[in-house]
Amino acid sequence: MRLACLALLLVACADPPEPRPPARAPEPAPAAPTLEAPTLEDDAPPTASWPSDVEDLRASVDAFTTVEACLAGLRADTPTAVAEAVADLAYDGFFDDVCASLAAVKAGDAEACDAVGPSTAQAGCRRRLALLHGRPEACPEDRVVGGREPVCVAWASRDPSLCRAAGVDEARCRAVLSGDEGRCARLRGGDRGRCEAALGRYASALGDERRRSEAAEAEPTFTLEVEEDGQEPVRLERDVIDRGVVLEPRACRWTVRLARAMGELPVPLSPGAFTPTFFLELSVPPGEERPVRLPLNASDAVLSLALPRHGGLTSVSGAEGALTLERFETRRGGAIEGALTGTLRRGEATLRVTGRVSTFVRDLDPMPARCTESAAGEASGG
Repeated sequence: MRLACLALLLVACADPPEPRPPARAPEPAPAAPTLEAPTLEDDAPPTASWPSDVEDLRASVDAFTTVEACLAGLRADTPTAVAEAVADLAYDGFFDDVCASLAAVKAGDAEACDAVGPSTAQAGCRRRLALLHGRPEACPEDRVVGGREPVCVAWASRDPSLCRAAGVDEARCRAVLSGDEGRCARLRGGDRGRCEAALGRYASALGDERRRSEAAEAEPTFTLEVEEDGQEPVRLERDVIDRGVVLEPRACRWTVRLARAMGELPVPLSPGAFTPTFFLELSVPPGEERPVRLPLNASDAVLSLALPRHGGLTSVSGAEGALTLERFETRRGGAIEGALTGTLRRGEATLRVTGRVSTFVRDLDPMPARCTESAAGEASGG
């Protein structure tokens, strides 16, 4: 920048140049080649930190004998540059964790996975154990959404329908379960490389059995309509349950949150503009009796809204009506369907609320045995 300013000063201070004779018209130059944004050709090598020849997981597990033999093989076959990079990371126990993880996966021992190295290595061990042995309950917890990792759950369940819960990883999830390389070819760059590596590593380890969850294949819906006399109704439609919901046992009831993990914040998008928000949490008793009526209150069906005209309203401070669940299937891929009708109060205002929910269970933890035994005893009159 300083050099440019100096050049401008020198030009400004120099004597005016003598007029030049008119120049001849230049001959037309050849057209410059058009520069286009680089694209990835279908046959371009994808970027991924996997070898070109990926070994099938089941083959790796079948070939495993002992931790000692595994360590000896790694020391003999690992390229020096890779070993050097591991040393740079100060991960001296890397080879030990690799072999201990293989031992845990082969034995189907999830607790042994939890004793392996850092948390990321523990998660990887559990992931491989779950999908190899078909045990979705062994999948690691997801770091972003509630419940276990959706891709792991779908693979371990052998259910492509549950790939809907995987979000941006849905294509990779379905490619591995289908064994279809063409699904990976539609992706680009690192996504394509990771997809192809996952297909080579895990597809055959999942076997041939497949399941199907109709509720996960249907389009989830969540709508609320809030109406006040003399006012235009406010309609809320959300995609928060597109990836399903998680059932969490709490105090011998199933807790279901129909909102994003952190809820919604009533923040205006711009001055004078206010986006209505909601939060809905259900507490459903165990049992097979349907339909289930959950009153709008502070414990059974807790509904909170933030509206431009009235601000915050909640069923905790006063409400009438209920959410009626016609379907509530406590299994992965199970259906949840229901309708809400009631009123919320804020000062002198009474607002009518109607709504509809339809989604699926992407994951759940088992209800404690003491809860199921108690429910069975009450049902039998014991």
